[in-house]
Amino acid sequence: MKKLALTLSMLVAVSVASGAQAMTSNKVDSSQHSSSQLQQMIKEHGSLILQTGPGLFDRYVSSRAQCSSHEDTRAAYVATIDSDNAFVGYRCVIDSDEG
Repeated sequence: MKKLALTLSMLVAVSVASGAQAMTSNKVDSSQHSSSQLQQMIKEHGSLILQTGPGLFDRYVSSRAQCSSHEDTRAAYVATIDSDNAFVGYRCVIDSDEG
């Protein structure tokens, strides 16, 4: 019984560690890439989590198709290696026309 409990504990620990690593490895630091590189990555993947500062990140998309049905897109600009305010794609926002 102790062996089973130890094995389950180890599996949970590995699973949690893997999940934490996966969450952080999916973020791309916008300041380390050019605007054209980020545009291409977003276009290829459909969406991307960009880190835009220490602890600041958001999801950027290539089109409205990547948003929920109740969301619309808004042009998104971030600081990149070659610009302080580069267009990289869009962000999904809640449509303010819905009452």
